[in-house]
Amino acid sequence: CIFQPKNFAMADFPSSSQEVSKQWQVFISFSGKDLRHNFISHLEGAFKLADINYYIDYKETPSESQNIFFKRIQQSQIALPIFSSQYAESKWCLNELAEVMKQAKQGNLRVIPIFFNVTPKDVGSPYGSFGCKVYVESQHNPSSLPIWTKALKNEMLLIQEILASVKKVLALEPNTHNVPSREISPVISGRISSSRKFFFVEVMNQRIKQLQEMIDFNCDQTQIVGIVGMPGIGKTSLAEEYFERSNDRYSFNKIISDIRERGHHYLEYKLLEGQKLNEEANIFSKKSFLVLDDVSQKKHIEFLLQNRRRIKKGSKIVITTRDKSSIAEFSPEIYVVPPLNDTDAWQLFNDHAFKGGASSTKGNFPKLTQKFVDYAGGNPRALEELGKELNGKDEAEWVTRLENLPYQCNSIIKKELKISYEELTEQQKDAFLDIACFFRSEEENYVKCLLDSECGDVVKKLAEIFFICISGGKIEMHNLLCAFGKELRSGERMCDHRKTTTILRDAVQQETKDVRGIFLDTCTETKGISVDSKRFTEKFNPMNLRYLKIYDSLCPENCKVYLPDGLEFPFENIRYLHWENIELKELPSDFNPKNLIDLRLPYNRKIERVWGAVKELPLLKWVDLSHSTKLTDLSALSKAYDLRRLNLKGCTSLDKLPEEMGNMKQLVFLNLRGCTTLSTLPERLNLISLKTIILSDNLEFLHLDGTIISTLPPTIQNFKKL
Repeated sequence: CIFQPKNFAMADFPSSSQEVSKQWQVFISFSGKDLRHNFISHLEGAFKLADINYYIDYKETPSESQNIFFKRIQQSQIALPIFSSQYAESKWCLNELAEVMKQAKQGNLRVIPIFFNVTPKDVGSPYGSFGCKVYVESQHNPSSLPIWTKALKNEMLLIQEILASVKKVLALEPNTHNVPSREISPVISGRISSSRKFFFVEVMNQRIKQLQEMIDFNCDQTQIVGIVGMPGIGKTSLAEEYFERSNDRYSFNKIISDIRERGHHYLEYKLLEGQKLNEEANIFSKKSFLVLDDVSQKKHIEFLLQNRRRIKKGSKIVITTRDKSSIAEFSPEIYVVPPLNDTDAWQLFNDHAFKGGASSTKGNFPKLTQKFVDYAGGNPRALEELGKELNGKDEAEWVTRLENLPYQCNSIIKKELKISYEELTEQQKDAFLDIACFFRSEEENYVKCLLDSECGDVVKKLAEIFFICISGGKIEMHNLLCAFGKELRSGERMCDHRKTTTILRDAVQQETKDVRGIFLDTCTETKGISVDSKRFTEKFNPMNLRYLKIYDSLCPENCKVYLPDGLEFPFENIRYLHWENIELKELPSDFNPKNLIDLRLPYNRKIERVWGAVKELPLLKWVDLSHSTKLTDLSALSKAYDLRRLNLKGCTSLDKLPEEMGNMKQLVFLNLRGCTTLSTLPERLNLISLKTIILSDNLEFLHLDGTIISTLPPTIQNFKKL
């Protein structure tokens, strides 16, 4: 729409009754150089990638006659009028629109209007800025006004007919093969920014291409693909777009949405469409292309599982789910929807955070933006919702929200995540919350030992629903899920140091009986925290508390929790006890470690022994007593037969190890560096699993018989007293 004729008569319109062959799939009508060099260029690139045959004005030699463009409209299957503020200023575009609407009314053309920085109301109203520009342009050609106005009004009526049923905005890359003959699918945006272009075009094309590599419509074998990923990652958008581009391949095509929210027999009802359950039903007699969206349980697809052998060979089935285990019986190929890269994520966030003309480069907004983008981890839904939440707020409000992010999930995101959470068993919920609050980024086997002692392999289940992922042998969790978990049960799992400090200092009894774990980092405390022994026991139910960690992440030896009256510790269900610089010579005598798995008491200046009497330690696997400079007695560990790691680094007063240590057949790691008083090891060592031993320079005797150690490092010669 860049050619502006000097003289134009309505008689130039060709007769629409002529039979014209369809040479083009899409005719693009637009106005404006800025649009051409930005949005239109991206749209063209998307069409090329998708092999869509489109027509645009620069494919013709410039002339003053518009007849050739009217002919191209008649030769096209779909027209894409892109309404912008400049569209109404161009009588060339308005004439094109009149012809487009004439062809659409006669059933010769399908229309997909795109609204770029204008709304359908702007286009249909004679009083808005769009209508005013039409009126101004008509003053140069008064006879055109009735036709232009009628075209715009028809457009508005057609839009109104479908707006009631269209719930989601379609992508900016329509599929010309799939649009019903009497349907217009509008793309409406108050501000179609580069983020939307990237997400709906560049990103979508890349993902569609990956799906196409997994599904071959020319293959006679039935193929099933699961599109999986965490909530908000874009599973449904991808499946819908793939369906729109591919539903012309077979005669029986179905996309069934929101299956999670429907009843047990919903899928059967939708697939049979009132037909009898026999071989003549379409689902069994024809090759089918099915997209089943948001499956959460095996029972949702029970109908397909029971009739899988009856489905016609060559059918293609795409299933979106948050839970891989729900479709495992199909043995499908799996496509995990990847997160957005940093560039696309930044643009998508800015698109929502800086609406209304706000500057994204002002002050500290770029740095703050990067932190929010990092937090979202490439999740499109999170980027959009966080952007909307921050839109219109000043820098100080951004900073405050950033500080609360680890403990306060966005309300809309939280609602979405809670859907999956509520489908978990109580044991799975506990495991998820324990990881979110306490054990994120820990070794997989270590976390399993802490969690699975009574609830089975829940870690596997959490990975299947994308609540966690296993990376490099460690359990990782998305920031969104971590914040969701911390906020969901903050009263039972105390990991916010601000709230925890207040509770420990508060002399008034609070409702803390259901507390399952306490993690307190004292690095930000300028004053020490004095804990009353009896009040500590009264605050927390001895049968509930399982995890206790009191530490200083910056300087462990400066942990500032004081015990002026000692400590009572009747918490027999404790599995994890980590207390740096504990002000005790030994742990309380009432402590029963029968469920203890991990004991960490590093940087303790007072502790001389772990406890007095020898106690049963059936589950203890990890012990860290490093830098306990007054530790002299390890007899408390005599019955730790399942111990795997023992760290005694810097225990300068320890002069011997218990003889019973020779029976620790599971011990893999032993650190004795800095044990300057220790001169020998027990004579009878049966450490058949030992792989790593770190020794002190002061060592005089080393007995390795009974171990699997076959060679010693060259640095052994540095032990001068050995």
